[in-house]
Amino acid sequence: MQTLKQFDFYKKIPSDFRVQTLGGGTISMIAAVFMALLFTLELWSFISGYESTTIIVDQDSATSIWVNFNTTLPSTHCDHISVDVEDMLGTNVMDIQKNVEKIPLDEDGNELPDLDHSHHHAAPDGHVSEQENLVANEIVTKDDYEPVVLSADTFTKYVDSHEWVFIYFGASWCHWCQKLDPIWKAAGEVLKNRGAAITLPKVECTKDTALCQEHQVHALPTIQLFHNGHLVPPNYRGPRTVNDLVHFAENAAVSKKKAEDAKVANQGKKRNDVGCSVSGHLLVHRVPGSIQFSVKSGEHNFNREHINFTHVVHHFSFNSVPESWEEMLAVMEDDSHRALVSKWYGRVFNSPKDHVVHEHYLKVVQTQVKPLGLSSEKQMYEHTISSHSYVSEQLAHVRFHYDLSPMQVVKEWKRRPFYEFITNLLALIGGTFTVMGIVNEAYNGVVAKARMGKLG
Repeated sequence: MQTLKQFDFYKKIPSDFRVQTLGGGTISMIAAVFMALLFTLELWSFISGYESTTIIVDQDSATSIWVNFNTTLPSTHCDHISVDVEDMLGTNVMDIQKNVEKIPLDEDGNELPDLDHSHHHAAPDGHVSEQENLVANEIVTKDDYEPVVLSADTFTKYVDSHEWVFIYFGASWCHWCQKLDPIWKAAGEVLKNRGAAITLPKVECTKDTALCQEHQVHALPTIQLFHNGHLVPPNYRGPRTVNDLVHFAENAAVSKKKAEDAKVANQGKKRNDVGCSVSGHLLVHRVPGSIQFSVKSGEHNFNREHINFTHVVHHFSFNSVPESWEEMLAVMEDDSHRALVSKWYGRVFNSPKDHVVHEHYLKVVQTQVKPLGLSSEKQMYEHTISSHSYVSEQLAHVRFHYDLSPMQVVKEWKRRPFYEFITNLLALIGGTFTVMGIVNEAYNGVVAKARMGKLG
Protein backbone atom coordinates (compact mmCIF):
# COMPACT_ATOMS: atom_id res chain seq x y z
CA MET A 1 0.00 0.00 0.00
CA GLN A 2 2.83 2.38 0.80
CA THR A 3 4.32 1.72 -2.63
CA LEU A 4 1.01 2.58 -4.28
CA LYS A 5 0.82 5.87 -2.37
CA GLN A 6 4.03 6.99 -4.04
CA PHE A 7 2.14 7.26 -7.36
CA ASP A 8 -0.54 9.62 -5.98
CA PHE A 9 -0.94 12.54 -8.43
CA TYR A 10 -3.56 14.19 -6.25
CA LYS A 11 -1.79 14.74 -2.95
CA LYS A 12 -4.23 15.94 -0.32
CA ILE A 13 -3.63 19.08 1.67
CA PRO A 14 -4.82 18.86 5.28
CA SER A 15 -8.03 20.80 5.82
CA ASP A 16 -6.38 22.82 8.62
CA PHE A 17 -4.27 24.58 6.02
CA ARG A 18 -7.22 25.48 3.71
CA VAL A 19 -8.94 28.84 4.02
CA GLN A 20 -12.29 29.67 2.44
CA THR A 21 -12.56 33.25 1.20
CA LEU A 22 -15.29 35.40 -0.29
CA GLY A 23 -13.19 36.01 -3.40
CA GLY A 24 -12.50 32.32 -3.84
CA GLY A 25 -16.21 31.50 -3.52
CA THR A 26 -17.09 34.12 -6.15
CA ILE A 27 -14.47 32.85 -8.58
CA SER A 28 -15.62 29.25 -7.96
CA MET A 29 -19.26 30.17 -8.83
CA ILE A 30 -18.10 31.87 -12.02
CA ALA A 31 -16.02 28.78 -12.88
CA ALA A 32 -19.03 26.52 -12.28
CA VAL A 33 -21.23 28.62 -14.57
CA PHE A 34 -18.58 28.59 -17.31
CA MET A 35 -18.17 24.81 -16.97
CA ALA A 36 -21.92 24.22 -17.21
CA LEU A 37 -22.21 26.49 -20.25
CA LEU A 38 -19.27 24.88 -22.06
CA PHE A 39 -20.59 21.40 -21.21
CA THR A 40 -24.02 22.27 -22.66
CA LEU A 41 -22.54 23.73 -25.85
CA GLU A 42 -20.24 20.78 -26.36
CA LEU A 43 -23.06 18.31 -25.77
CA TRP A 44 -25.32 20.15 -28.25
CA SER A 45 -22.52 20.21 -30.82
CA PHE A 46 -22.04 16.47 -30.41
CA ILE A 47 -25.76 15.68 -30.70
CA SER A 48 -26.48 17.93 -33.70
CA GLY A 49 -23.36 16.89 -35.63
CA TYR A 50 -21.71 18.79 -38.47
CA GLU A 51 -22.17 19.12 -42.22
CA SER A 52 -19.65 17.53 -44.57
CA THR A 53 -19.81 18.57 -48.25
CA THR A 54 -18.21 16.62 -51.07
CA ILE A 55 -18.45 16.88 -54.85
CA ILE A 56 -18.66 13.74 -56.98
CA VAL A 57 -19.57 12.84 -60.54
CA ASP A 58 -23.36 12.66 -60.89
CA GLN A 59 -24.45 9.08 -60.19
CA ASP A 60 -28.16 9.56 -60.95
CA SER A 61 -29.39 7.24 -63.71
CA ALA A 62 -32.80 8.95 -64.07
CA THR A 63 -33.62 10.19 -67.57
CA SER A 64 -36.14 12.87 -66.57
CA ILE A 65 -36.62 15.61 -64.00
CA TRP A 66 -39.71 17.44 -62.82
CA VAL A 67 -39.94 21.23 -63.26
CA ASN A 68 -42.33 23.14 -61.00
CA PHE A 69 -43.14 26.80 -61.78
CA ASN A 70 -45.42 29.63 -60.72
CA THR A 71 -45.28 32.95 -62.58
CA THR A 72 -47.48 36.00 -63.00
CA LEU A 73 -47.77 37.95 -66.27
CA PRO A 74 -49.60 41.14 -65.20
CA SER A 75 -49.84 42.62 -68.72
CA THR A 76 -50.64 39.58 -70.88
CA HIS A 77 -54.01 37.87 -71.29
CA CYS A 78 -54.31 34.12 -70.80
CA ASP A 79 -56.01 33.74 -74.22
CA HIS A 80 -52.95 32.92 -76.30
CA ILE A 81 -50.17 32.23 -73.76
CA SER A 82 -48.24 29.15 -74.82
CA VAL A 83 -45.90 27.10 -72.63
CA ASP A 84 -43.28 25.41 -74.83
CA VAL A 85 -40.41 22.99 -74.14
CA GLU A 86 -37.41 22.17 -76.31
CA ASP A 87 -34.12 20.42 -75.56
CA MET A 88 -30.90 19.04 -77.02
CA LEU A 89 -32.52 15.68 -77.80
CA GLY A 90 -34.76 17.32 -80.37
CA THR A 91 -37.83 17.61 -78.18
CA ASN A 92 -39.99 20.53 -79.32
CA VAL A 93 -43.43 20.59 -77.71
CA MET A 94 -45.61 23.69 -78.19
CA ASP A 95 -48.58 24.99 -76.21
CA ILE A 96 -48.53 22.38 -73.43
CA GLN A 97 -51.91 22.10 -71.73
CA LYS A 98 -51.48 19.11 -69.43
CA ASN A 99 -50.53 20.04 -65.84
CA VAL A 100 -50.45 23.77 -66.76
CA GLU A 101 -52.98 26.13 -65.16
CA LYS A 102 -53.72 29.63 -66.47
CA ILE A 103 -55.81 31.91 -64.26
CA PRO A 104 -56.99 35.36 -65.46
CA LEU A 105 -56.06 38.30 -63.21
CA ASP A 106 -57.55 41.77 -62.87
CA GLU A 107 -55.46 44.95 -62.71
CA ASP A 108 -55.00 44.48 -58.94
CA GLY A 109 -53.69 40.93 -59.38
CA ASN A 110 -56.85 39.27 -58.08
CA GLU A 111 -57.88 35.97 -59.65
CA LEU A 112 -60.92 35.90 -61.94
CA PRO A 113 -63.01 32.91 -63.09
CA ASP A 114 -61.90 31.28 -66.31
CA LEU A 115 -64.99 31.72 -68.48
CA ASP A 116 -66.69 28.85 -70.25
CA HIS A 117 -66.20 28.88 -74.05
CA SER A 118 -68.22 25.76 -74.72
CA HIS A 119 -71.01 27.74 -76.44
CA HIS A 120 -68.45 28.93 -79.03
CA HIS A 121 -68.66 25.54 -80.74
CA ALA A 122 -69.50 25.01 -84.40
CA ALA A 123 -73.08 25.83 -85.39
CA PRO A 124 -75.44 23.22 -86.83
CA ASP A 125 -74.96 22.73 -90.54
CA GLY A 126 -77.41 24.71 -92.64
CA HIS A 127 -78.22 27.35 -90.04
CA VAL A 128 -77.57 29.79 -92.88
CA SER A 129 -78.91 28.39 -96.15
CA GLU A 130 -76.92 28.39 -99.36
CA GLN A 131 -79.42 30.82 -100.86
CA GLU A 132 -79.01 33.30 -97.97
CA ASN A 133 -75.25 33.04 -98.25
CA LEU A 134 -75.37 33.63 -102.00
CA VAL A 135 -77.59 36.72 -101.69
CA ALA A 136 -75.37 38.19 -98.95
CA ASN A 137 -72.19 37.65 -100.98
CA GLU A 138 -73.71 39.33 -104.03
CA ILE A 139 -74.52 42.42 -101.96
CA VAL A 140 -71.16 42.79 -100.22
CA THR A 141 -69.21 42.40 -103.47
CA LYS A 142 -70.87 45.41 -105.07
CA ASP A 143 -68.68 48.48 -105.50
CA ASP A 144 -71.03 50.75 -103.58
CA TYR A 145 -71.24 48.48 -100.53
CA GLU A 146 -70.26 50.36 -97.35
CA PRO A 147 -69.96 48.27 -94.15
CA VAL A 148 -70.12 50.01 -90.77
CA VAL A 149 -66.60 50.93 -89.64
CA LEU A 150 -66.28 52.43 -86.18
CA SER A 151 -63.62 54.93 -85.12
CA ALA A 152 -62.54 56.43 -81.82
CA ASP A 153 -65.09 59.23 -82.34
CA THR A 154 -68.07 56.96 -83.08
CA PHE A 155 -67.36 53.81 -81.08
CA THR A 156 -68.90 54.74 -77.72
CA LYS A 157 -72.00 56.36 -79.19
CA TYR A 158 -72.61 53.40 -81.49
CA VAL A 159 -72.39 50.63 -78.86
CA ASP A 160 -74.45 52.68 -76.39
CA SER A 161 -77.24 53.26 -78.92
CA HIS A 162 -77.63 49.60 -79.97
CA GLU A 163 -78.83 46.77 -77.76
CA TRP A 164 -76.57 44.12 -79.28
CA VAL A 165 -73.31 44.80 -81.15
CA PHE A 166 -70.89 42.14 -82.40
CA ILE A 167 -67.60 43.95 -83.20
CA TYR A 168 -64.62 42.73 -85.20
CA PHE A 169 -61.24 44.38 -84.55
CA GLY A 170 -58.92 43.85 -87.50
CA ALA A 171 -56.06 45.34 -89.52
CA SER A 172 -55.34 45.55 -93.22
CA TRP A 173 -51.92 43.88 -92.84
CA CYS A 174 -53.32 40.89 -90.92
CA HIS A 175 -53.54 37.70 -93.02
CA TRP A 176 -56.37 36.25 -90.95
CA CYS A 177 -58.28 39.53 -91.10
CA GLN A 178 -58.08 39.54 -94.88
CA LYS A 179 -59.70 36.10 -94.90
CA LEU A 180 -62.37 37.18 -92.41
CA ASP A 181 -63.37 40.47 -94.09
CA PRO A 182 -65.74 39.05 -96.77
CA ILE A 183 -67.13 36.49 -94.33
CA TRP A 184 -67.87 39.18 -91.75
CA LYS A 185 -69.64 41.39 -94.29
CA ALA A 186 -71.74 38.47 -95.55
CA ALA A 187 -72.70 37.47 -92.00
CA GLY A 188 -73.77 41.05 -91.30
CA GLU A 189 -75.98 41.07 -94.41
CA VAL A 190 -77.59 37.75 -93.45
CA LEU A 191 -78.47 39.11 -90.00
CA LYS A 192 -79.74 42.34 -91.55
CA ASN A 193 -81.96 40.43 -94.00
CA ARG A 194 -83.31 38.31 -91.14
CA GLY A 195 -84.14 41.43 -89.14
CA ALA A 196 -81.91 40.40 -86.23
CA ALA A 197 -81.49 42.93 -83.43
CA ILE A 198 -77.72 42.82 -83.68
CA THR A 199 -75.18 44.57 -85.91
CA LEU A 200 -71.70 43.53 -87.05
CA PRO A 201 -69.47 46.64 -87.39
CA LYS A 202 -65.69 46.64 -87.67
CA VAL A 203 -62.78 48.60 -86.15
CA GLU A 204 -59.69 49.12 -88.31
CA CYS A 205 -56.75 48.92 -85.91
CA THR A 206 -54.31 50.23 -88.50
CA LYS A 207 -56.07 53.61 -88.38
CA ASP A 208 -57.42 53.56 -84.81
CA THR A 209 -54.45 52.09 -82.97
CA ALA A 210 -55.24 53.86 -79.69
CA LEU A 211 -58.83 52.55 -79.71
CA CYS A 212 -57.65 48.97 -80.21
CA GLN A 213 -55.03 49.32 -77.50
CA GLU A 214 -57.65 50.76 -75.14
CA HIS A 215 -59.74 47.63 -75.70
CA GLN A 216 -56.69 45.41 -75.13
CA VAL A 217 -56.65 44.01 -78.66
CA HIS A 218 -53.36 42.11 -78.79
CA ALA A 219 -54.32 39.41 -81.30
CA LEU A 220 -55.94 40.04 -84.66
CA PRO A 221 -58.69 39.44 -85.48
CA THR A 222 -60.41 39.96 -82.11
CA ILE A 223 -64.20 39.63 -81.94
CA GLN A 224 -66.18 41.01 -78.99
CA LEU A 225 -69.85 41.10 -78.05
CA PHE A 226 -71.49 44.18 -76.46
CA HIS A 227 -74.91 44.51 -74.85
CA ASN A 228 -76.31 47.99 -74.15
CA GLY A 229 -72.80 49.42 -74.28
CA HIS A 230 -71.25 46.80 -71.96
CA LEU A 231 -68.73 44.17 -73.01
CA VAL A 232 -69.94 40.58 -72.66
CA PRO A 233 -66.91 38.37 -71.91
CA PRO A 234 -65.20 36.31 -73.16
CA ASN A 235 -64.00 37.17 -76.67
CA TYR A 236 -65.48 35.02 -79.42
CA ARG A 237 -63.33 31.96 -80.14
CA GLY A 238 -65.59 29.91 -82.38
CA PRO A 239 -65.20 29.08 -86.08
CA ARG A 240 -65.14 32.04 -88.47
CA THR A 241 -67.73 31.08 -91.05
CA VAL A 242 -70.95 32.84 -92.03
CA ASN A 243 -72.93 29.94 -90.60
CA ASP A 244 -71.14 30.02 -87.22
CA LEU A 245 -71.01 33.81 -86.83
CA VAL A 246 -74.72 34.20 -87.58
CA HIS A 247 -75.64 31.38 -85.19
CA PHE A 248 -73.56 32.91 -82.38
CA ALA A 249 -74.93 36.44 -82.99
CA GLU A 250 -78.54 35.24 -82.93
CA ASN A 251 -77.85 33.45 -79.65
CA ALA A 252 -75.92 36.33 -78.05
CA ALA A 253 -78.16 36.16 -74.99
CA VAL A 254 -76.59 32.78 -74.17
CA SER A 255 -73.17 34.43 -73.76
CA LYS A 256 -74.63 37.13 -71.53
CA LYS A 257 -76.39 34.53 -69.37
CA LYS A 258 -73.17 32.51 -68.91
CA ALA A 259 -71.24 35.65 -67.93
CA GLU A 260 -73.94 36.52 -65.39
CA ASP A 261 -73.95 32.97 -64.00
CA ALA A 262 -70.15 33.14 -63.58
CA LYS A 263 -70.58 36.52 -61.83
CA VAL A 264 -68.22 38.25 -64.26
CA ALA A 265 -70.79 40.27 -66.20
CA ASN A 266 -68.97 43.40 -67.32
CA GLN A 267 -70.22 46.85 -66.40
CA GLY A 268 -67.81 48.61 -68.76
CA LYS A 269 -66.53 48.52 -72.29
CA LYS A 270 -63.16 46.88 -71.57
CA ARG A 271 -62.07 43.49 -70.33
CA ASN A 272 -61.70 42.98 -66.58
CA ASP A 273 -58.81 40.56 -67.03
CA VAL A 274 -55.52 42.22 -67.90
CA GLY A 275 -53.01 39.60 -66.73
CA CYS A 276 -52.52 35.89 -66.21
CA SER A 277 -51.11 33.57 -63.55
CA VAL A 278 -49.32 30.60 -65.15
CA SER A 279 -48.37 27.69 -62.93
CA GLY A 280 -47.85 23.96 -63.22
CA HIS A 281 -45.27 21.22 -63.55
CA LEU A 282 -43.56 19.57 -66.51
CA LEU A 283 -41.56 16.42 -67.05
CA VAL A 284 -38.42 17.17 -69.08
CA HIS A 285 -35.32 15.23 -70.13
CA ARG A 286 -32.16 15.57 -68.02
CA VAL A 287 -30.34 17.36 -70.83
CA PRO A 288 -29.85 21.07 -71.61
CA GLY A 289 -33.07 22.67 -72.79
CA SER A 290 -35.45 25.57 -72.31
CA ILE A 291 -38.99 26.38 -71.20
CA GLN A 292 -40.62 29.32 -72.95
CA PHE A 293 -43.70 31.44 -72.25
CA SER A 294 -44.91 33.17 -75.42
CA VAL A 295 -48.05 34.02 -77.40
CA LYS A 296 -49.06 31.65 -80.20
CA SER A 297 -52.10 31.03 -82.33
CA GLY A 298 -52.81 29.29 -85.60
CA GLU A 299 -55.64 31.71 -86.38
CA HIS A 300 -54.31 35.12 -85.31
CA ASN A 301 -51.62 37.65 -86.03
CA PHE A 302 -50.21 39.50 -83.03
CA ASN A 303 -49.65 43.22 -82.69
CA ARG A 304 -46.03 43.34 -81.57
CA GLU A 305 -46.46 46.82 -80.10
CA HIS A 306 -48.99 45.56 -77.56
CA ILE A 307 -47.27 42.38 -76.32
CA ASN A 308 -45.73 42.99 -72.90
CA PHE A 309 -44.05 40.14 -71.05
CA THR A 310 -43.34 41.87 -67.74
CA HIS A 311 -43.39 38.95 -65.31
CA VAL A 312 -43.02 37.95 -61.69
CA VAL A 313 -41.38 34.60 -60.90
CA HIS A 314 -42.79 33.31 -57.61
CA HIS A 315 -41.29 29.85 -57.90
CA PHE A 316 -39.20 27.88 -60.35
CA SER A 317 -37.54 24.65 -59.30
CA PHE A 318 -36.25 21.28 -60.46
CA ASN A 319 -37.03 18.07 -58.58
CA SER A 320 -36.64 14.34 -58.88
CA VAL A 321 -39.63 12.66 -60.50
CA PRO A 322 -42.11 11.79 -57.70
CA GLU A 323 -43.36 8.25 -57.41
CA SER A 324 -46.94 9.26 -56.66
CA TRP A 325 -49.34 12.20 -56.79
CA GLU A 326 -49.26 12.40 -52.98
CA GLU A 327 -45.46 12.75 -53.02
CA MET A 328 -45.77 15.46 -55.66
CA LEU A 329 -48.23 17.44 -53.53
CA ALA A 330 -46.02 17.01 -50.46
CA VAL A 331 -43.04 18.49 -52.30
CA MET A 332 -45.09 21.36 -53.72
CA GLU A 333 -46.52 22.27 -50.31
CA ASP A 334 -43.28 21.92 -48.32
CA ASP A 335 -42.19 25.52 -47.74
CA SER A 336 -38.77 24.55 -46.40
CA HIS A 337 -38.05 22.45 -49.49
CA ARG A 338 -39.35 25.17 -51.82
CA ALA A 339 -37.08 27.72 -50.14
CA LEU A 340 -34.04 25.49 -50.73
CA VAL A 341 -34.66 24.68 -54.40
CA SER A 342 -36.01 28.05 -55.61
CA LYS A 343 -34.16 31.34 -55.12
CA TRP A 344 -36.55 33.58 -57.06
CA TYR A 345 -38.58 34.98 -54.12
CA GLY A 346 -41.09 36.81 -56.34
CA ARG A 347 -38.51 38.61 -58.46
CA VAL A 348 -39.98 41.11 -60.93
CA PHE A 349 -38.69 41.52 -64.49
CA ASN A 350 -40.12 44.59 -66.22
CA SER A 351 -40.47 45.35 -69.92
CA PRO A 352 -39.95 49.14 -70.04
CA LYS A 353 -40.01 49.14 -73.86
CA ASP A 354 -41.77 47.31 -76.71
CA HIS A 355 -40.40 44.04 -78.10
CA VAL A 356 -38.50 43.12 -74.90
CA VAL A 357 -37.35 39.51 -74.68
CA HIS A 358 -36.40 38.07 -71.29
CA GLU A 359 -33.83 35.28 -71.07
CA HIS A 360 -33.02 33.44 -67.82
CA TYR A 361 -30.03 31.08 -67.65
CA LEU A 362 -30.13 28.41 -64.94
CA LYS A 363 -27.20 26.19 -64.03
CA VAL A 364 -28.69 23.19 -62.23
CA VAL A 365 -26.75 21.05 -59.74
CA GLN A 366 -28.15 17.94 -58.11
CA THR A 367 -27.70 17.88 -54.34
CA GLN A 368 -28.00 14.83 -52.12
CA VAL A 369 -28.71 15.50 -48.46
CA LYS A 370 -28.00 12.77 -45.89
CA PRO A 371 -29.38 13.79 -42.48
CA LEU A 372 -28.53 12.26 -39.11
CA GLY A 373 -30.61 9.60 -37.47
CA LEU A 374 -33.47 7.76 -39.13
CA SER A 375 -34.50 10.57 -41.48
CA SER A 376 -34.53 9.55 -45.12
CA GLU A 377 -32.13 10.95 -47.69
CA LYS A 378 -33.29 13.80 -49.92
CA GLN A 379 -32.52 14.43 -53.56
CA MET A 380 -32.92 18.03 -54.71
CA TYR A 381 -31.77 20.30 -57.50
CA GLU A 382 -30.33 23.71 -56.69
CA HIS A 383 -29.59 26.27 -59.38
CA THR A 384 -27.93 29.59 -60.07
CA ILE A 385 -29.73 32.38 -61.92
CA SER A 386 -28.42 34.77 -64.56
CA SER A 387 -31.00 36.96 -66.32
CA HIS A 388 -30.82 39.18 -69.38
CA SER A 389 -33.42 41.36 -71.16
CA TYR A 390 -33.07 42.97 -74.57
CA VAL A 391 -35.08 44.52 -77.39
CA SER A 392 -35.66 42.14 -80.29
CA GLU A 393 -37.46 42.04 -83.62
CA GLN A 394 -39.13 38.84 -82.42
CA LEU A 395 -42.40 38.74 -80.54
CA ALA A 396 -41.79 39.38 -76.85
CA HIS A 397 -41.43 36.22 -74.78
CA VAL A 398 -39.82 34.75 -71.65
CA ARG A 399 -37.38 31.85 -71.91
CA PHE A 400 -35.82 29.81 -69.09
CA HIS A 401 -32.66 28.04 -70.30
CA TYR A 402 -31.48 25.21 -68.06
CA ASP A 403 -28.29 23.16 -68.11
CA LEU A 404 -27.58 20.31 -65.70
CA SER A 405 -24.11 20.01 -64.22
CA PRO A 406 -22.32 16.64 -64.55
CA MET A 407 -21.22 17.01 -60.92
CA GLN A 408 -23.25 16.21 -57.84
CA VAL A 409 -23.00 17.79 -54.38
CA VAL A 410 -23.33 15.47 -51.38
CA LYS A 411 -24.20 17.13 -48.08
CA GLU A 412 -23.88 14.65 -45.25
CA TRP A 413 -24.51 15.35 -41.59
CA LYS A 414 -22.03 13.44 -39.40
CA ARG A 415 -21.52 13.03 -35.67
CA ARG A 416 -18.07 13.26 -34.11
CA PRO A 417 -16.62 10.13 -32.49
CA PHE A 418 -17.59 9.71 -28.83
CA TYR A 419 -13.96 9.70 -27.71
CA GLU A 420 -13.49 13.10 -29.32
CA PHE A 421 -16.52 14.40 -27.42
CA ILE A 422 -15.11 13.11 -24.09
CA THR A 423 -11.66 14.52 -24.85
CA ASN A 424 -13.03 17.96 -25.66
CA LEU A 425 -15.30 17.88 -22.63
CA LEU A 426 -12.45 17.07 -20.23
CA ALA A 427 -10.25 19.69 -21.87
CA LEU A 428 -12.91 22.38 -21.49
CA ILE A 429 -13.72 21.56 -17.88
CA GLY A 430 -10.09 21.01 -16.84
CA GLY A 431 -8.93 24.12 -18.67
CA THR A 432 -11.64 26.24 -17.06
CA PHE A 433 -10.77 24.85 -13.62
CA THR A 434 -7.05 25.55 -14.14
CA VAL A 435 -7.52 29.08 -15.52
CA MET A 436 -9.90 30.05 -12.75
CA GLY A 437 -7.42 28.59 -10.22
CA ILE A 438 -4.75 30.92 -11.61
CA VAL A 439 -7.17 33.84 -11.36
CA ASN A 440 -7.91 32.88 -7.76
CA GLU A 441 -4.19 32.72 -6.86
CA ALA A 442 -3.60 36.13 -8.43
CA TYR A 443 -6.56 37.55 -6.52
CA ASN A 444 -5.35 36.12 -3.21
CA GLY A 445 -1.86 37.53 -3.85
CA VAL A 446 -3.26 41.00 -4.44
CA VAL A 447 -5.40 40.79 -1.28
CA ALA A 448 -2.42 39.59 0.83
CA LYS A 449 -0.22 42.47 -0.37
CA ALA A 450 -3.03 44.92 0.31
CA ARG A 451 -3.24 43.73 3.88
CA MET A 452 0.52 44.17 4.38
CA GLY A 453 0.42 47.58 2.72
CA LYS A 454 2.80 46.57 -0.04
CA LEU A 455 0.60 47.43 -3.05
CA GLY A 456 2.05 50.95 -3.26
